[in-house]
Amino acid sequence: MPSVTAPRSRLATALVGSAVALGVLTALAACGSGPSNEPSKGKVELTMSVWGGDVDKKVYNQRLRLAEKEYPNIKVRLQLSPGGEEYSQKISTAIAGGKGPDILELAEHTPAFASKNQVLPLDDYIQQSKLDLGNMFGETVPKIFAYEGKQYAIPDRSGAMVLYYNKKMFDDAGADYPTAEWTWDDLLAAAQKLTIRENGQVKQWGFSTISWWPYWMTFMYQNGGRILDDNNRPVVNSPENVEAMQWYNDLAWKHKVAPTPRDLANYGQGVGPDQLFAQGKLAMEITGFWNIAAANTVKGLDWDIAPLWKGKQPATSAFFNGLAISRTSKHPADAWKVVEFLSSAEGQRPIIDEAEDAPANLEVQRSDAFLKPKWATREVNMGAFAESASFIYVPPLTPQWNEMIKVFSDNIEPMMNNKATPAKSLETIQQRLDQVMSQSK
Repeated sequence: MPSVTAPRSRLATALVGSAVALGVLTALAACGSGPSNEPSKGKVELTMSVWGGDVDKKVYNQRLRLAEKEYPNIKVRLQLSPGGEEYSQKISTAIAGGKGPDILELAEHTPAFASKNQVLPLDDYIQQSKLDLGNMFGETVPKIFAYEGKQYAIPDRSGAMVLYYNKKMFDDAGADYPTAEWTWDDLLAAAQKLTIRENGQVKQWGFSTISWWPYWMTFMYQNGGRILDDNNRPVVNSPENVEAMQWYNDLAWKHKVAPTPRDLANYGQGVGPDQLFAQGKLAMEITGFWNIAAANTVKGLDWDIAPLWKGKQPATSAFFNGLAISRTSKHPADAWKVVEFLSSAEGQRPIIDEAEDAPANLEVQRSDAFLKPKWATREVNMGAFAESASFIYVPPLTPQWNEMIKVFSDNIEPMMNNKATPAKSLETIQQRLDQVMSQSK
């Protein structure tokens, strides 16, 4: 990987041996033409690019105003964009053209930006600030933003996927509420109790399976499986993964406790587990923090959350984002001060107050402000998020993430529709991922 100081190094090499050249370099550094590794003493204006909607804009601006109170000489201008590929392509193009933001929000595309030398490694800053990332965010979450042994972003939000369940349905069925000690057998037994049919039609589903990767990949990891080995070679068709996908698919097609894709389609376009849960037609679903706001608004819905069950080992996915510093920033040391503040308890508090997301900082996740938020309309086991933090697995994040997910999407769907066996689907995925990963070398 090229050094982040490569542009300055090439200039120095071209002029090496010349006293005049050394004087030019000194003058350039003195007038601030290149990035400074020391915080600025005068006024500095930075830009920060994030994605999201109105709530995200409001919360980020609140947090940035707090950062500016901490560092009065630093002003940060927020740039808000839609998420997804549009965001990553836009920011990547801007950085490549030398016009990138100082600070940028990243998620699964962190390795892609890091592999192209578009974001700075933060290890020296972390060491200078004496930040203990494991203590602040848990041992796993920081690894999501690492690439080839270096840390490229600091976790900002990180809500584990948890289990939402309808308490009234459990009570009516005489079933015990779910806990982290549940096994797959417990999940199946509860789903069977909670699936209700009347006149051959399903009135209430026990659980839901869908083709979205955080669902089925979690079962793979719970069964001791992986997607890539330590050398980034695909191991998708392992016995552990085949067993996990067979069990997962059997929930819909063998045990009939989860809707098939056709069943879901019959409820209407765009209807998924979140909507079925809100409608009182689903007893349990895997989902994230975002569904709390929706569930809160449904009158008469008696619900709660719990950590996911475990298979051979506990595991859950998480939806996460982190803050990185662009290599084009002329003020990386000042940008770091802002990133460091935003990762602190004070900098993350507005995330809770506005119900934007689950903050990555575990101190904040374990605070009364998060466990008993002022906006909650009912008592909810918010501790499930912090309890799940140690179970979060690192997904197979590589610069080829987009290509990898497309291969999965193309081949998981036939399995979910019972048109291909899990073993066959994973064998096809294995072959195609072998090609994807070999082309990247």
